[in-house]
This record gives sequence, structure tokens and C-alpha cells, in this order.
Amino acid sequence: MSMPLVIQERFCRQSAALIAAGFSLPDVFAYLRVSLPKYRPIWERIETDLASGIGLPEAVDHQALAPILFQQLQLAQVHGDLAKALAVAGDYLGLRVRNRQRIGQLLIYPLVLLGMLVTLQVVVVFGVLPALALPQSHLVHTQLMTMGGSLAAGLLIWLGWHRLTLAQRLQLLQRLPGVRGVMQVYYQFQFTAGAAHFLLAGAEIADFCRHLITVGGPLGDLGARIQQKIQQGAELADALHEAFVPPEVARLLTMGQKHHLVATGLKLFGEQLFLQLQQRLERLVNLVQPLLFLLIGGEILLVYLQILLPLYQSFGG
Repeated sequence: MSMPLVIQERFCRQSAALIAAGFSLPDVFAYLRVSLPKYRPIWERIETDLASGIGLPEAVDHQALAPILFQQLQLAQVHGDLAKALAVAGDYLGLRVRNRQRIGQLLIYPLVLLGMLVTLQVVVVFGVLPALALPQSHLVHTQLMTMGGSLAAGLLIWLGWHRLTLAQRLQLLQRLPGVRGVMQVYYQFQFTAGAAHFLLAGAEIADFCRHLITVGGPLGDLGARIQQKIQQGAELADALHEAFVPPEVARLLTMGQKHHLVATGLKLFGEQLFLQLQQRLERLVNLVQPLLFLLIGGEILLVYLQILLPLYQSFGG
């Protein structure tokens, strides 16, 4: 049984609120079995893993939930603020849910219009033109071949995407224009929010970087690179010179300010990065509808050509 993102968001927000109110993990999952009974088997499997001595991050990861939830829970094992880690994961999942809903809203009208145009095109080509004894335009065959090729290419891309591992998908996404910038801000937000939690709990930035290695993925690679630079004798400012570490964060960490001031500054900057991530995602989502309207414009042009060209050929004959 897979869990939709909207349910994962509710899980994070409800669990964060209950833990912040003083509930224990068994009490939280007892509440989830009542509030989200459809996913009772998942809650019971997590509880079984916890009872057998498996950590919460690993128990959640066994249920194939969103990677950010696993990463935040791993960080929480060190900085100790489980409620805040769940709240951060819930905020990001909520952003993803809203963007998916926004995409669905943007797609409804263009797809309905496109479907009506395709229906009209089929009626004209295979109904009206033969009834009038008019020849079919050569554009029909070209369009059918293009649509067939596009469907085949789309199927191959879909199959290839699902065969990739999570790490391979992330590497591929980081090469795509537009998406690359979003991914960079996302990992900058993850790094900054995690560092803020560690410092607020009294740990040092070096402890956070060491722990990042255990997270795996791009953040794990980032932690390994920073640790390697430090071991080779580099200053912290030079070691933090990475794409996933915002320059402002690196300067804040190396200014020599008091511990609590640095932690508070990181927390505020993490919130700014989250807003920036939201804005970038909204810009990407807003590109969907104009692209579909371009496709609709091309379809309208084809319908006109498929009507007018046979008429022109008939008059010319």
C-alpha cells in the first residue's frame, strides 16, 4: 500500500503537533490508527519495527515514504527536536501537494479544449471529407506518425525513469535547465534548516557535517566533501564553499558570532530559502498552461489546413 503525499503531509503535521504537546510515539501511532484508519497497516508495521529496536527513520523508510521525511528524522536523532523535524518535512510536503493541485487546475481547461479539437479533427478527416468526396490532406499521415512517435518516446522515457534509482533520478534532474535551480535551492534549504536545528540544540556545525554523511544522497556527498576538506587542513569558510551551501550561510557560520545568534540567523535564513523554493516551483508550474496553449494553437492550425487544403485541391482540379 502506497501513501499519497497529502496523507504523508497530514502524518507529519499531526505527529509534530502531538509530540510538541507531549505525546509519546506509541500514543502518536495510536492516534493515527484512529484518524487515518485506511493506512492502519502502515502504522502497525512502523510500530512493529520500532518494537524490534529499529530506529524511527529506518522504520519510516521501510514504508517507501518521501525522502525528505527520512532525512529530517535522521537529523532529529542527533539534534533531538523530532517535532520540528516533522514540521519541516510537513511544510515541504504541503508545498508539493499544493503544486500538484495547481498543476491539475491549470491542466483541466487546456486538456478539455485539446480533446475537443482532436475530436473535431477526427470527425472532419474521417467523416466530413469522405462524405464530400474530398481528398485527405497529407498532413493527416504526418500528424499520425508524429503522434505515434511521441507516444512511443513518452512510453520509453516513462519506463526508463521508473528503472532509475533515486540517486540516478536526482542526478538527471540536476542537469535539466530550470529544474537544476530548484534542486539547488531545495538542498540549500535542507542544509540550512538542518544546521539551524543542530546549532539550536547546542551542537557544532562540524557535528552536523559529520552526520550528513550518514544521510546519503546529495546531502551525504556534500557532508563527505566538507569533511574531506577540513581533514586536509582547509578553513571552515573554504570547506563550506559548495553549491548546496548558500554563501550567506557560510559567512554567517564563520563570522565568530555567539552560538545562539548564529543558530537564530540560520533558522531565519532557512525560512527565506523555503519561500524562495516555493516561488521557483510556482514559476515552473505556471509554465505548464502556456505550453499547452501553444499545442492547442498548433492543433487549431492543423484543423484549418486539413479542411482548407482538400477544398483548395478540389477547386484547383
